[in-house]
Amino acid sequence: MKTPRVLQGAPRGLWHVATLAIVAIAAFALAPALSLGQLDLSVTLLTYLTIAQAWNVLAGFSGQISLGAAAFMAAGGYTTALILVHTGLPWPVAFLGAGVGAALLALLLAVPLLRLRGDYFAVGTLAVSIALQALLSNWNWAGGASGLTLPVDRIPSGGNLYQIAVVVATLAMALTLYVRHSAFGLRLAAVRDNEPAAAGLGVSVYRHRLAALVPTSAVTGLAGAVIAFQFVVISPDGVASVNWSLNAVLMPVVGGAGTVLGPVVGVGVVYYGLTRLLQDQQTLSLVIEGILLIAIVRFAPQGAWPLICRAVRRLTTRRRAPATGPDTNTGRRTLEHA
Repeated sequence: MKTPRVLQGAPRGLWHVATLAIVAIAAFALAPALSLGQLDLSVTLLTYLTIAQAWNVLAGFSGQISLGAAAFMAAGGYTTALILVHTGLPWPVAFLGAGVGAALLALLLAVPLLRLRGDYFAVGTLAVSIALQALLSNWNWAGGASGLTLPVDRIPSGGNLYQIAVVVATLAMALTLYVRHSAFGLRLAAVRDNEPAAAGLGVSVYRHRLAALVPTSAVTGLAGAVIAFQFVVISPDGVASVNWSLNAVLMPVVGGAGTVLGPVVGVGVVYYGLTRLLQDQQTLSLVIEGILLIAIVRFAPQGAWPLICRAVRRLTTRRRAPATGPDTNTGRRTLEHA
């Protein structure tokens, strides 16, 4: 069957955007069919997917290895909580405030952090998370160590919260697709691969790193707002926990950093495959996650998703081999570089 002429030559990114839109609409419409337990699980999975995709853009495409996802989640979650608790504004304003609060924190930290490189940037973002957690624990207006309790009658829950989580996760996926298929993404990859050469070609390293840091921080802040709505009580040991930062790193690395679907695979493996199944044995879960991370970095540094793609290509090539005759090798090379 031939592809219609109207669709021939369409950019690959356009197909991806169309697929994302269809999946997002279907997921959004699925809310009434899910039970409360399924809704809660879905919100958690979507939140993990959001922070994984945000980290993927920041580290996988721009090369900024961050350990500070918890700081921006805390900024978003606490901004939402403070607006709801101390003002009479509705939850949509508080929700949007989460993205603004996290973006402002990113802008504030950009000057010192973006001048750091490699491990120093990672350690710097980790220090920000720890410092912010200590600050929130001693800030009485933010509830101190016990945190804040959101007004239950003024926050979304159930199906509405699930739909908000779908929108936020879709936004994170759309950001990844944009970076993957745009000229901005190419320049960002150039900065990641060879910063001096990119600067020599006229690419502003600082501006491109800033343009990656601020939107990903805002999306992570929106994830923090979703967590605040889900758990009602927000505290420094919860939304500001370093565990969020570690999971944000682990999931894309396991699935495949720098790819679009790698973080999706990583969320399934890390959260549903380990954390949820071993929720009564947290120590064992952490040990297995550590072993898995070491194994991925050592034996499959590109992550699980590229391995899956290569395996599918090989199986497809073998099945087609008898029909291709003498041109089999040529077909194999074409598939492997698709």
